[in-house]
Amino acid sequence: MSPLACRDLACGYHGGPVLEGLSFELASGSVTALLGPNGSGKSTLLKTLVRTLRPLAGEAFVEGKPLSSLSDADLARCVAFVPQEEDHRFPFTAREVVVMGRLARSRSLFDTPEDRVAGEDALRRTDCLDLADRPVTELSGGERQRVLIARALAQGTRILLLDEPTSHLDVSHVVDLVRLIRAVATEGYTVLVAVHDLNVASAVADRALLLANGRLVLDGSPAVVLADPVLDEVYRVPFAREAVGSRVRVHPPLF
Repeated sequence: MSPLACRDLACGYHGGPVLEGLSFELASGSVTALLGPNGSGKSTLLKTLVRTLRPLAGEAFVEGKPLSSLSDADLARCVAFVPQEEDHRFPFTAREVVVMGRLARSRSLFDTPEDRVAGEDALRRTDCLDLADRPVTELSGGERQRVLIARALAQGTRILLLDEPTSHLDVSHVVDLVRLIRAVATEGYTVLVAVHDLNVASAVADRALLLANGRLVLDGSPAVVLADPVLDEVYRVPFAREAVGSRVRVHPPLF
């Protein structure tokens, strides 16, 4: 049974579909990179998979169950989502934000010892312990992003969806995040991550899905997808390629 699957899924907004005919299955212990230029539907797909948006057609399946059949609490116990941005209007500490990820699992109105342990472990794994007692309203964009990733880990799901998680991170924390994602995959997580940086996708993922023109146009290993000339057509850039071990690194032309 695939932890996460789509069958003829169409997703979008009231004005019409952004993506149509999506069918794929993701395996346990895998990292899949979701690629495509701006407006290709990466965020739309992720929002549909966590039901922020309702599917326009077709169906998604979580742990073999139709997404439409799951309660909000059931979905939160299966899937954790890290958005690109989140508006923090209240000065909760980073620790409090992370422990909020335990809401769907908590057995009490108040934090349990188990919740606090899960929160501390997630803060440690994301290098956020030094931020734990600081208000999230005072953190930088990159620091807040790490806190959101920690909250997702504290949630205790086996499916992790990440929307451009490296967008606000400095180089050292991008490296740390790639290592963390690979580590959680070895623990059995299923990870679907939208990525703009194609070389980060090559480093982190086992598989890549390339979206363009409302469709899934390529599906394969990152090395295969990045080597395909369709990539140049989709991004409208004549990439140069470089083989690095079993990976392919792409270089856009200098301007």
